[in-house]
Amino acid sequence: MSLDVQIQVYSVDTGNFYTAREKKLHWLNHKLKIERNELQNKLSKIEKYLNSNDINEITRLELNKKSDDITKLIDLKKEKIKNTKNKLLSLLSNKVSENIKTNGKHHTRTLNENTLSDKNIISVFESNLTRYLKNTPNEFTDDFMVVQTYYFDIIKDIIYFGFEYKGEKYIYFTSSAGQIRQKKCVFIRERAWKSIEKKVMCGLTLDIINQKGGNNSNKHLAYTALSNSATDEWKNFDIDKCIVIDDFETNVFGTYDFVNDIDYTIERKQGEVPIPHTDGAGMILPNAFGEKQRNKMFRPPWIKGLLGVFDFKMFIVEHNCSPIIKDIYGKEWNVLEDDIQVIITKSQFKLWKFYDSWQDYKDKYKENHCITGYTNMEEDKIKNSKINYQMLQTLTDVSDTELLQIANKSITKLNNLCSSLKNVENLLGIDISNKFKTPLQKSIELYPDLINDEYLKMKIRQTKDCLLKRYRSGKLEVNGKYTFVLPDFYAACEHWFLGIDKPKGLLENGEVFCWLFRNSSELDCLRSPHLYKEHAVRKNMAYIDNYDVQKDMRKWFVTNAIYTSSHDLITKILMLDVDGDKLLVISDKTIIDIAKRNMKNIVPLYYDMKKAHATILNNETIYNGLISAFTGSNIGQYSNNITKIWNSDIFINGNEEQKQEAIDMVKILCMENNYVIDRAKTLYMPTRPKRIAEILKEYTNKKLPHFFIYAKDSLGKQVEPKNKSIVNRLFDIIPNPRINCRKLGLEDIDYTYLMKNPDIKFDAYFDENNKIISDKTEPLLVKYIELNKNYHYKIDSNRKVSTEFLRKSQIKQELLIKSIIDKVKFELSKFGYDEDDVSDILVKYLYGIKKSKHKDLLWACYGENIYNNLSKNFKLHFKLVSCIECDKLFYIPYNNKNTCRCVECQSKLEKINRKFIVKRQKQNNKGNT
Repeated sequence: MSLDVQIQVYSVDTGNFYTAREKKLHWLNHKLKIERNELQNKLSKIEKYLNSNDINEITRLELNKKSDDITKLIDLKKEKIKNTKNKLLSLLSNKVSENIKTNGKHHTRTLNENTLSDKNIISVFESNLTRYLKNTPNEFTDDFMVVQTYYFDIIKDIIYFGFEYKGEKYIYFTSSAGQIRQKKCVFIRERAWKSIEKKVMCGLTLDIINQKGGNNSNKHLAYTALSNSATDEWKNFDIDKCIVIDDFETNVFGTYDFVNDIDYTIERKQGEVPIPHTDGAGMILPNAFGEKQRNKMFRPPWIKGLLGVFDFKMFIVEHNCSPIIKDIYGKEWNVLEDDIQVIITKSQFKLWKFYDSWQDYKDKYKENHCITGYTNMEEDKIKNSKINYQMLQTLTDVSDTELLQIANKSITKLNNLCSSLKNVENLLGIDISNKFKTPLQKSIELYPDLINDEYLKMKIRQTKDCLLKRYRSGKLEVNGKYTFVLPDFYAACEHWFLGIDKPKGLLENGEVFCWLFRNSSELDCLRSPHLYKEHAVRKNMAYIDNYDVQKDMRKWFVTNAIYTSSHDLITKILMLDVDGDKLLVISDKTIIDIAKRNMKNIVPLYYDMKKAHATILNNETIYNGLISAFTGSNIGQYSNNITKIWNSDIFINGNEEQKQEAIDMVKILCMENNYVIDRAKTLYMPTRPKRIAEILKEYTNKKLPHFFIYAKDSLGKQVEPKNKSIVNRLFDIIPNPRINCRKLGLEDIDYTYLMKNPDIKFDAYFDENNKIISDKTEPLLVKYIELNKNYHYKIDSNRKVSTEFLRKSQIKQELLIKSIIDKVKFELSKFGYDEDDVSDILVKYLYGIKKSKHKDLLWACYGENIYNNLSKNFKLHFKLVSCIECDKLFYIPYNNKNTCRCVECQSKLEKINRKFIVKRQKQNNKGNT
């Protein structure tokens, strides 16, 4: 994905649209809350003092009177807070009501320019929308902006009637599923929208959609938001080489637990379950559009999902079957003669019913110069991933020995973080898989002694602490990878081209094919979120011992995806679609054996899900659907309550009947969770019977499990005491080793290698407290220190967005902190130095004079300059040699004639020599006695 291209836009909130009177009420309310909080703090100090035994009776009486007075004041403040809040809400409600009565003539809200600053600017990825708007990459645009909702009446006002900014009108555009969860809306300049509407809508308008029966408002927003999702442009995509056909769906026989949404009964049934095998997935030829293809998600207008690589033309030729196939409108196409290279399925084409034919869609696509984006393309090399607490906690029967085996890989990694240079480099993201290393990573690779700096030692300690937290919260290292899940396309082609209603396909029930794990006969297939017992252990037909079968299947299943059988209820077990879902596929034998045992008598869950209803699309229905989604989709509470049940004492010391009741409550919560996800679209939510509510309360009226201290940074008072649930037990077996880099044999840093001009001069004076004396010190340094105070925390907090920030590529890091980099470099450029001089001054100060632990801002802004200096200086002062042990190339000083091993191999040799010396000494001591 084009992570190196971003667009800056405004992100504001409903407070930025206040009138003067509304703003006055808001700030009065805010001021009263501050005063109330100050009084509450005073009260708590008094109460704390009163609870001590070190006060006499007179003081106690005085303090009690003071406490009573403060309590009265707090009550008064609370009343005033309530009144001002009500006044503000009443004012907002009356204004929008008047506007609706007058059809927007009462007023138009204005985005207050005086409330905007650089803090309101965010970065968004390039998308089809930014391409249509011709937004300049890496620059600011006000063509569209994001509005965070705090007051519903204001968002209602601007969704109904738009708002003005700099004399131009803005109208509501869309909200993606992620933005809906955060109560965010995207607004677009009306003039800009009119210029691109037909491109985004692929020739449709709201009037055309409404004439054909309308659409579900929240579905419409989700599909419109596709144009605003991060994508690369698929320049070679040819819509004329595509067709759209009906999905491959069959009834699959199996056993399942039906959870009734009316009376909440759970009934085990056997029978046929309709499975849409290609739900969200289409096929693309291995060399479509003249280039080698990989599995990828794609985004033409109104179309979304995954394209899996499959040679359907070879299938037609080998089976000597008719290449004629009907599209969803009934027109026949000759796949060979019409040179069809992509087969899209009906489930992927979201607004198919609003076009008269596939040709109608293609014509509108071309007439309006629409474009197609792609994203999330399958990687060349898929790295190992980690299991998580949700997947572990459902394994309620695990011995201590088994848990130690599961955690062994993580424990070994922790204990060996600094055992070798390679391990440290891997910890810092310096490995083969990182194709876009940061200047710091490249510099460490070139000059490993940089690790000896306190700045990097601190980073290593922080990263170790992050690993420790992660492991203790259940995010353990496993032999597993996340990879796309695809259906048996061979079976789909048997259905489409051979006309077989229930084709055999290549995979039987209980089988999968995953080339990534061809050394494993069985695999545990998992998906997030993982709520019920959802460990699908399957036989891997790519296993090397099945050579003939493996060879035959590999001919058709040519990617690194995991392919599932059309005779299997695995899609129901894992609650998955094939529109881009990825499974965590694990080959660890211990986990597989445990999963098998824990999945005995467990079958998939099945519910009677409701359909989303279409409605006429207008500002009112769109607003109502949006507010329903804002207020009715608290998915997190279901997940947390399920976690409470899995980690309760019931599964540690309860009897079988109690355990079964707990499992049944999880089934019910899973059912409710599915309905709440769809609630905004279906407007349906089952009513929980009183008896079920009472039982659930016993399980869920508790705090979160103890390990949430590590998983979600919960406070000790927010969690239950530590019990013996599987994830809680990790605390006792995951060690907290000390970090020691001395064994690496690194030299002290010569910081002059990082400079272009080591002789550069500047003044830097300090007082007795080691604080800089501003009026005597180089002004550029003074400004840098000021900027570092302002931005160091922001860079550090941005890096904490992901616990693996140091492992992120240069592109991803720059995206997170680019605006800070630009501001700092601009400010420092005002002092008349070129970038090399600025870099040299800062390096000399931070590495030579101050020896600072905080160099994030330096490397973020001037890392490229430093790396270039290091590269040139190494060529002048060092020679490249090959290690006699491992052939690794490394640098040594020109006059060094002795070093013939790299740091790591030399360290290993010294370790062997030390053991040999100790052994010889022991032998000599024995001989002397």
